[in-house]
Amino acid sequence: MNFVCPRCGGALSSANGALACGACGRSYPVDDGIADFAEGEYYDAFSSERDVTPLLLQGLEDEIAGTRTRVESFFLPRLRARFGRVEGLRVLDCGCGNGLSVDLLAAAGVEAWGNDSSRLRRWQWRERRNRERLAVASGSRLPFPAACFDVVVSSGVLEHVGVVETAGPPYAVRPAPSRDADRLAFLRELLRVVKPSGAVWLDFPNGAFPVDFWHGTGAGGARFHSTDEGFLPKVGEVRGLVRRVDPALRLRAVSPSGRLQFKRVRRRWYGRMFSPAIAGFFRVMKVPGLRGLAASPLNPYLALEIEDPKNRISG
Repeated sequence: MNFVCPRCGGALSSANGALACGACGRSYPVDDGIADFAEGEYYDAFSSERDVTPLLLQGLEDEIAGTRTRVESFFLPRLRARFGRVEGLRVLDCGCGNGLSVDLLAAAGVEAWGNDSSRLRRWQWRERRNRERLAVASGSRLPFPAACFDVVVSSGVLEHVGVVETAGPPYAVRPAPSRDADRLAFLRELLRVVKPSGAVWLDFPNGAFPVDFWHGTGAGGARFHSTDEGFLPKVGEVRGLVRRVDPALRLRAVSPSGRLQFKRVRRRWYGRMFSPAIAGFFRVMKVPGLRGLAASPLNPYLALEIEDPKNRISG
């Protein structure tokens, strides 16, 4: 599969260290084998000369373990359960962060691709084995053809769409006036690039749960929040947006068991105290008759699946 122009969908040709669109005339640079479709619109202002600190390196090291967990303990088992195999499947990790997920999925036989719109991530990706399958690109404007992926996964991304965040301290966030339109555009784009028989998998902290263990001040910091603050999505909100894309689509919540490692939060006393209980609760959600808990306000972390039930293909 080749990249296409994220602006017009036109075919791209390689010339002078860039990918050029013959249809609209835009050109996208390629550096270290990594194509950059962001056109200068990054969500960070990272500089390798200025911003590589011990704190940043610790955070990036933590991410490696977290990426391994979500791929090996969550996504690969789900792919096998749905398709009966992983070999040959084409999967996009939208908002792939450090890009390690693409290498791990590829090692298992998946044709994996990834995108992120960060200068930091582009710097990290130089170490990836499959960096030619990584694109610096917005999730709302993807450089991929329509209906080309069996599954699109997006972990910890939707909550950051359509909001204004301040790292702090203290951490602060507020919804932008365009939040719903931005999130609708994001979901519409993920659903554009997935096959009719495929699925989109989203996960993020539950806006209906009053404690956020993932966006507090400092690594592993928790914060209490109003369930109406407009940052973390709720099941009903995402379902409403999906119906606006296509009323025939189905959204369901599944257990996030295996998705999280709790490494950062366990550095705090409350993490050491409560994370084993939360992990156990996630396992309970897999029990027939109790699966409805996955969509409830009792669940601190949502894992959602979007699919067209008429076209579903199971393994």
